[in-house]
Amino acid sequence: MSKYQLIERERKFEMAGDQVNTGSLRYKHITDYYLNGSMLRLRVTRDEAGEQFKLTKKIPLPAAGESAITTIYLDKQEFELLNVFDAVTITKTRYLQPYGELVIGLDHYKSKTDKLWLAEVEFPSVAIMQSFEMPLPHMREVTGLPDFDGYALARRFRQV
Repeated sequence: MSKYQLIERERKFEMAGDQVNTGSLRYKHITDYYLNGSMLRLRVTRDEAGEQFKLTKKIPLPAAGESAITTIYLDKQEFELLNVFDAVTITKTRYLQPYGELVIGLDHYKSKTDKLWLAEVEFPSVAIMQSFEMPLPHMREVTGLPDFDGYALARRFRQV
């Protein structure tokens, strides 16, 4: 592992859309550009604080829910310079649900014919990740399932 990589520990849960309550939760709009033929993702995040631009490489590790992740923060000009490659684009709204020391990200994906609510939780340690019990109503855990990784979701909900 490189000195520039961090370990991301994350679990994902498919939510029942009619049971998701976003009420007064803070939210942000996220547009991801998954560069075809690579493990690279460009991201634009927009919220009340403004825009943020990132380039990220995420490599799955053998342990369920763990990835090696490297992120570079960009300014808008750098983002536009890099955003010329063939990519699959997806937009989602992420609602932030505080839960003790953790935050549950409630991601809402939608297209003309499909929609999905996915909860993502990041953890500071393996022990906390393994002992976590999802407090919100959900249909199933989807951590590690290929149909629920970022690139697969981008293909499913791609912007045409």
